Amino acid sequence: MSLLDICFIIICLLVGFNLKHLFHSFSKREKRVLDLLFLLHIFITFTFAFYISFRGGDALFYWDYPKNNSFQDILNYLDRGSASGVIFLINYIPSKILDLSFLTGNFCYSVVGFLAFIYLFLIVKQLIPEHSKVYKFRVFGVRVIPWIWFLPNLHFWSCGIGKDTILFFCIALTAYSLLKVKKRWLGLLISSILMFTIRPHILLFLIVSFGLGFTLDTRLKAYQRAFIILLFLIGLVAIFDYVLQFVQLDSFEFQAIEEYASNKSASLNQDDASSGVDISNYPLPLKVFTFLYRPFFFDINGTLAIVASLENLLLLIFTLIILKKGIFKAFKSGSYLLKGFLIYFLIGSLAFSLILGNLGIMLRQKNMFFPMFFIFGIWVLHLSMQKSKVS
Repeated sequence: MSLLDICFIIICLLVGFNLKHLFHSFSKREKRVLDLLFLLHIFITFTFAFYISFRGGDALFYWDYPKNNSFQDILNYLDRGSASGVIFLINYIPSKILDLSFLTGNFCYSVVGFLAFIYLFLIVKQLIPEHSKVYKFRVFGVRVIPWIWFLPNLHFWSCGIGKDTILFFCIALTAYSLLKVKKRWLGLLISSILMFTIRPHILLFLIVSFGLGFTLDTRLKAYQRAFIILLFLIGLVAIFDYVLQFVQLDSFEFQAIEEYASNKSASLNQDDASSGVDISNYPLPLKVFTFLYRPFFFDINGTLAIVASLENLLLLIFTLIILKKGIFKAFKSGSYLLKGFLIYFLIGSLAFSLILGNLGIMLRQKNMFFPMFFIFGIWVLHLSMQKSKVS
């Protein structure tokens, strides 16, 4: 490790610890929580870097390719429409020009991932009045909030080099920007462009979800809803064909989707037989359960699977609590953003449960959807506690 690597790591640590001070709305309690969250995030960054270094993974490829190849090679990747080319381009200066180490690269990405958590905290603060009272809600004597944000899988796939961290950041930035579009339009534009180039289907899910959220928000005037819906429809039409081409889906007909889902599931199942699951004969509810809450204890085949099973148990308990507290009433009374969060979670879970047959990939992909469900869940708990107080 070079002196430049050490300097960059120190800078990343200082920036990460001080990101919260860029926003003046955090209380002392929230700042302490964010400090603890950053310590966990950094610990998992170390874990991720060393795990991938010894076991191999996409992150190494994303860092080593620009280091060992020319800028023209990267442009060739981009010309082919490869999403990996975007990551190579992002990594070109730190990896090739500055010759930073793989560990340092992960630290740089880690700060980006942690900024996403700050955006998620800000969304809760701005969307949910008196949100701090939800901190009192306990299950088995343990506070659900803020500890739900400390689940290891959330951080493992948002701290390393690659598409997952960038996408996690973009989803959080998109939601944060939609709170005040006029002031934060640049953030919305940046996140949309990045998602369009890396995983356009996620951008499509967000457009559909928030478009439906606006449509169902009765507090908006008719002309406001009509105008906003028109904008979302324009965005939907603009990227729809590209998304089909990107995911290699011939058409949006039921037979084509069914065939695509079957082939994709079989392909992903073969990629890693040790964590592959044959979901082809599962009924839809079981496919969704598999995507959201497995690996479970009956899937354990190692130490990491034990950790993942414990985390999935907590996710399942949290989901059951939210369902019991009145999810439908909360959806009806929520703002268009809160409605959009739940719709996005449902659309994403349904879509990915149809095609994924690999538990390891499921752990990565559901990271894109659960944070939105957590925010909606906090809204449900807030309403439930308000109702209990009144009664």
